Amino acid sequence: MPHVSANVHVSRPADEIFSFLRDPRNLAVWSSSIDQVIEGPIRTELGDEYTCKFPGRRRVHRLTCTASSPVEYLAFRGARMWTPLGRHSPELEFRLSPSRRGTLVNVSVKPHLDGGMIILAPFVTMAWRRDLPVELQCLAELLADGGRPDADTSDGQGAAPSGG
Repeated sequence: MPHVSANVHVSRPADEIFSFLRDPRNLAVWSSSIDQVIEGPIRTELGDEYTCKFPGRRRVHRLTCTASSPVEYLAFRGARMWTPLGRHSPELEFRLSPSRRGTLVNVSVKPHLDGGMIILAPFVTMAWRRDLPVELQCLAELLADGGRPDADTSDGQGAAPSGG
């Protein structure tokens, strides 16, 4: 299964960042993986479901909180989105690590693919490698105290991608 992750340092305490991330409506502000969260609880708890729209989709889909450890870890998984080639279920994981200067935020994307979509795994991974650092930079700028944090990316094997 493809796996892409990126890190960014934000000059805010982990509890403030976690509070922002656990409201899935905020995903649409900085992430291209969610177009709009239509309904669901404001503060996410394990198992909470949301109705949302993914980019390029007419139908609404479900987004479910699959993990929540306050101030440390949060995960959401999209419902299986059907395509003519198979299904795609993106999973977003957030890990927060406090530091002296704020918080290191790690975001991992695991696009769960089946059917013919498996053939497209390299292209799906390439798209996430391209987009995730930009999205994380946007998140950092939304939350930062005015500084311009550095974002970096690596795939699931720890290798940094090239290009941009």
